[in-house]
Amino acid sequence: MLKKLVVSWILLVGSTTLFAACDSEQKKAEVIDSHGSGTVVLLIERETGEGPYVEGTQERFKVTAAGEVFKAVRWSANAGVVAAEAERVTWTLPKEGTASLSVSVETESGKTAEGSFNFSVVASAVVVPVTGVDAGPDVTGVLCELAFDNAGKGHLVYTNETHRGLWYATWDGTTWTTEQIDGPGFNNGGTYVLNWNIALTLDVASGTPHVVYLKGPGLPGTTAANWRMNYATRVNGSWVREEVEPTNRTSYTRVSVALNPNQGLQPTVVFSDGSAGTGVRVATRTAPGTWGIAQHNMSILMGDVNFDASGTLYIPSNANSSSDTYVSVRPGAATDRTRLDGVTLENTLWLSAVWGPSQHLLLLSSGGVDGARSALQDITVKSPITSSTLATSPVDFENDSNDMTYGGGKVFIAQRHGTKLELITPDARGFWTYTQLGTVQEGSRPSVAVRPTDSTPHVCYQRDGKVSFQ
Repeated sequence: MLKKLVVSWILLVGSTTLFAACDSEQKKAEVIDSHGSGTVVLLIERETGEGPYVEGTQERFKVTAAGEVFKAVRWSANAGVVAAEAERVTWTLPKEGTASLSVSVETESGKTAEGSFNFSVVASAVVVPVTGVDAGPDVTGVLCELAFDNAGKGHLVYTNETHRGLWYATWDGTTWTTEQIDGPGFNNGGTYVLNWNIALTLDVASGTPHVVYLKGPGLPGTTAANWRMNYATRVNGSWVREEVEPTNRTSYTRVSVALNPNQGLQPTVVFSDGSAGTGVRVATRTAPGTWGIAQHNMSILMGDVNFDASGTLYIPSNANSSSDTYVSVRPGAATDRTRLDGVTLENTLWLSAVWGPSQHLLLLSSGGVDGARSALQDITVKSPITSSTLATSPVDFENDSNDMTYGGGKVFIAQRHGTKLELITPDARGFWTYTQLGTVQEGSRPSVAVRPTDSTPHVCYQRDGKVSFQ
């Protein structure tokens, strides 16, 4: 469910408009989006280094303008040491924290433009290497899900693409520990795991993970109906695996999971095929190995499901690929729903959904259409839900995939632009700030979560074929 990226970009400074350039060869330089102002078409590149920006290292950047000759180029930074050489600059990065690099240009034709870039600089002593989560030789992490418990312990579920397995890792603030959840095995009930369509939720008090995924002998990318919905949780140090529904499903099945506060935090799994077919189904775990299945009144699951404190379940879904998308509730009638703005299966791959403050349900389109003015939907939830109000916001002109969380009183978005990873959050006036986190693998989807003990956002993602964490 991820949007295919293009291999080079041209940035129009003065807006957030991005134009895909037709290019048969992938650019070696990492393109940085300025989010600046002006009228000149600029291309900003990171010429050296990859991955995280590490304090004390030298990074080299270049600015160009198609069809223009620079008369003057001025570079500056709020920290660190800048050595400018016309359109190129060498920047010795400052101490860890957020640092800014700015450039302004004047062309021989009299045009001007300027841009400012934010970078997340990490301490050299805490840089997580590419193998920082999983040191094995396999390709891992095209899909990962990250969460923190109340004690600040990190929990990460990620895919193994080499052997089609599912893995779990925990982080104590320094070290990652990994173990396998499922995958091919000898007489243990394991089999191939579909390397997308996984979901994680966490009991933040106990740190107990709840994972939902598809497994079976089917071929990835096919519609063969031979995948089964499975659930796994960790009990007394061992993984308990259960089949949620004894029905074959297609590889395009969409899944989400949440814990019901009115049922002792028992998991509820919501799933559907990728097109109008068997409809949205809601599976409730009433006891170990026992699941009750109910049909929901919509056809296609469109995003993450969430319970509120009263035990009401909120489900983003629509009736078919061309219809409007709604957030509907269970329990509730078929008409108990509120419409989202401009979201359909045709223009949105998935909706990340989290609770914000004061009964605000936030939903973010991933892989949406370019220039979407309503990428972020903010529902002020009221009872009945039909009386709820909706506010929408643009986020960026284009994204290939993203994830959203809310913590420490702020919204955080991890967004992949091609092979570039950004952390997005609002400033004091509500304008988005775009902080560069480094290189990310094309075709992958990041996940973001806030560590509650220090309100620091962290991201898991794939780089150089390995699951990574920052």
